[in-house]
Amino acid sequence: MPAGSRPTADYADLARQLEATGDFKVLRRFEPAPCYAPLEGVDPQQLRVAMVVDTETTGLSKDDDRIIDLGYVLAEFHPRTGLVHRVLERYSGFEDPGRPIPANITELTGIRDADVAGQVFDAVRVEAAIARAHLVIAHNAPFDRGFLEARFPSFMNKWWACSQREAPWQAMMTGSTKLEWLAYRLGSVFYGAHRALVDAEVLLYLLTRSGPEARTILSHILERSGRRTYCVWAEHAPFEMKDRLKMDKGYSWSDGTSPQKPIKAWYKAGVEDLAGELAMLGRDIYPRAAQVTVDTVTGRERYTDRYLSREKMPVGPAA
Repeated sequence: MPAGSRPTADYADLARQLEATGDFKVLRRFEPAPCYAPLEGVDPQQLRVAMVVDTETTGLSKDDDRIIDLGYVLAEFHPRTGLVHRVLERYSGFEDPGRPIPANITELTGIRDADVAGQVFDAVRVEAAIARAHLVIAHNAPFDRGFLEARFPSFMNKWWACSQREAPWQAMMTGSTKLEWLAYRLGSVFYGAHRALVDAEVLLYLLTRSGPEARTILSHILERSGRRTYCVWAEHAPFEMKDRLKMDKGYSWSDGTSPQKPIKAWYKAGVEDLAGELAMLGRDIYPRAAQVTVDTVTGRERYTDRYLSREKMPVGPAA
């Protein structure tokens, strides 16, 4: 093609022609939308606000590392239908961590010391957004929640959901829960990853996609996030049952020295059927009557070391 000339064919038409052959799959660059579902016939009083958030940090420790890039999208959603409607606000900001950004973080994110030098998050705007949100969603909530609560304690009062753990990816056989892969599998889109705002935008888009039972991904997340779960501590379980607890029952060992796991015992988090779990312990693990500790967890405590309540519950023959 001569220098400076432009192709006369429409790229979208070329893409359709390629895909029509059945031999090609064409990826489109991701473009965020101002609205994902029409508002006609929707009672605005029933809508809630989700804050879809992502962070880039100087490392993995919420105690020692800092957020350098924060991005979020506020969007209206219907709690019954799981439809996402209007995008209300977008935010992207840098913050100077007060130390050099590690080379591996710059290589991953493209964020340099010069980008964040002297920068501070707009705390007034972020706090106002937190106050508006009924639900906070992150794709790796155990990571993002710890960092965000340390920087903005108001996040501690919010109900959180994790799209990586609470979406039906396994049932959909996506093969991976990485955001870039999901964008390709579910939307045939690509984007420049590892910047906070675009990751949040793509996650919001994925929440609008259809999952099992022709329900949105968000609908499934709302259902899972709304359930209470339990962490069961099999205290004083017979020593000879340790392999069975670990290999057959999915329990992990806590030495009791961590603030997040303060009990020295085998434990199992994320239990949904508490009655069934206690019955199993009484039947298969404890030969005589005993008591175990149970933590109750909701979306306000999930992915933290906090819990709604902690109580002793009986197991064993006399339970």
